[in-house]
Amino acid sequence: MGDKGSKKHSWFSNIISQISPDKEGTKETGSYIINGKTGTNKDKDEIGTNTTTTAETTESSVLDRAIHAVENVASVAENAAENVASVAENAAENIANADIVAEAADAVGNITEIVENAAMEVATSTVKSISNLSDIINAFSKLESTVKDKFKDELVHPEIKEDVEIRRSYDLCKEETDFLKVRKEYIKESFAKYVGVDVKEINVDDIPVIAFAGSGGGFRAMIANTAYIRATQDSGLYDCGIYFAGVSGCCLSLAQQYSSLHATKDNPIQDLLDDFKTRLTDHIANPFGFLKEISKTSQLETAVELAFGGLVEKEHANLKARVIDTFGSLLTAKLLLEKDLEPQRQDFKLSQQKRFFKDGKKMMPIYTAVESHKVETEKVGLKKHYDWYEFTPFEIGSDEYGAWIPTWAFGREFKSGKSVNRVPEQNISQLLGMFGSAPCAPFKEYLETFKQVATDGWVKEKLIKLYSDFSDLVGDDMKDKIEETSIFLPADNHYHGFMVSKLRFELLDSGVSNDLPLYPLVHSSRKVDVIIAFDSSGTVNNHEDFVNKQKELASRKGIKIEERDLESKYCEIYNYLPNVESDGPSAAHPCTLCYIPYLPNDKVKKDFAPCVEYFMTKFTYNEEEIDLMIKLAKQNWLEAAEEKVKNIIIEAWKKKRDARVKN
Repeated sequence: MGDKGSKKHSWFSNIISQISPDKEGTKETGSYIINGKTGTNKDKDEIGTNTTTTAETTESSVLDRAIHAVENVASVAENAAENVASVAENAAENIANADIVAEAADAVGNITEIVENAAMEVATSTVKSISNLSDIINAFSKLESTVKDKFKDELVHPEIKEDVEIRRSYDLCKEETDFLKVRKEYIKESFAKYVGVDVKEINVDDIPVIAFAGSGGGFRAMIANTAYIRATQDSGLYDCGIYFAGVSGCCLSLAQQYSSLHATKDNPIQDLLDDFKTRLTDHIANPFGFLKEISKTSQLETAVELAFGGLVEKEHANLKARVIDTFGSLLTAKLLLEKDLEPQRQDFKLSQQKRFFKDGKKMMPIYTAVESHKVETEKVGLKKHYDWYEFTPFEIGSDEYGAWIPTWAFGREFKSGKSVNRVPEQNISQLLGMFGSAPCAPFKEYLETFKQVATDGWVKEKLIKLYSDFSDLVGDDMKDKIEETSIFLPADNHYHGFMVSKLRFELLDSGVSNDLPLYPLVHSSRKVDVIIAFDSSGTVNNHEDFVNKQKELASRKGIKIEERDLESKYCEIYNYLPNVESDGPSAAHPCTLCYIPYLPNDKVKKDFAPCVEYFMTKFTYNEEEIDLMIKLAKQNWLEAAEEKVKNIIIEAWKKKRDARVKN
């Protein structure tokens, strides 16, 4: 490969220099040049041990960091190509087939160069169209001092007044049990209408606990899950739900549903779908896409503070702000900023979402993340294991360890079960980066997903063979190391649990374990009766993957899975029956799973398969694409799920009613 070292600098700086004066760090005729240092290879913990990046150092400004994080996509590909070529060159004397690897590395490098050049052209025209760019850069330059001044302000962060201890229990917290009571009272009339009886016939104790579960899958899943929920509104089911849990892309939908942007509207779900049609036109991976979103607000400094302030707060809380944290800030700049920002301040703390539902008027959201580690098994020895953590506006923790903290305390350091510092609650920007951190998954996960979702053909076969040849060249040990390596490190957080020697833990996208958030919904104390799961993940067309993930869930939670109704591929019904043996805390309450995969339907459009056509890295959608996705969700729901799910819920209600009367 040729020497591409000259491209390692930030092409953002090149573009800025075209419209800014040469004097760095000073204000000239209303324009600024970013005041910050170029990153170094000093902090290598971002992109594995064999890759260097200028994407992030503690010396760089937040704006530099945001821009560099976006540039990392090209940088990582280029570095990977160079590393692969280096391996080939070093092995060339001894390995006859090293030219295979070098050829692949050159191909990656050439693609990277084409992408960079195209991005340069688009970015140049975009940045010149932002009339208030200088004001935005000025807002970023003030960000550090703004956040630092408010870091210990009890009016801004009232949670810092309190110390906290870890709650050791496998039961639900009091706030959630109180919510369950008021929610059932609130939905009593809606439930009576849904099942077709007089409200006098409904005893709140008989109302089944209904939970919606949305899969991961990037912006595709964000749109599809919202579209399915909109369909359940027309059926009257939405108003009967109690929980709404999400993985990855669905978490993005939840964060918007429970924000002042939409939660206060007459129909938050429809309002969110309408918002997608205007908000998703610019690509998040365009370094200037987020600048355009910020430029639309009336309070630039507030916009920058809300979306990017969490990066500064995290570092002041003695945590590393990594690339994935910056990704979270880019997401919120894209999805959560509105023109008038003052009412939105509370939207950037997860604990504040309870203001929308604690009185029972809405479902309770459950966000998810996982921690990866190895466990010893009798059959296969060391095996990768994922511990599930749930994030609600009330608490954060894991029922596998029975350790919980108030959501407002997430970000603090804990020792001996008690917090040792008082820092603000972690910004939801960084949480969304963590919930959607698929780039932090091991390379092996990418490989398996590619094999399942890539279209069959010469390209797929060639790439798989290329990797197979490469694996043969480097040997099993090196192959295992490569497959366990992540492109980006997961989010860095203080551990809250009872392992004395453990101070930090790294949480990532729960989709690496299961594309559906079933683990928190079979919590032994939650007693969910019916789970309605919408699957718009990239593996939805591979039913075997769903079955295998079900088996793993059953083993870990002590569940016997009973196939009940598999007649329609658009809606399958399974019974979850508590069993005795399990690998961890077992489920204790029987429930029914209504599995609704987002599959193609010729009645909407022939051969339209969004889970294949729209990969999770697709971040732009036009109105026509969104409307088509909405139609597909509605058609699949009406055609196969609406009546079937209703019958399941009526049966669950009658079963609880009859048991109460009998006793």
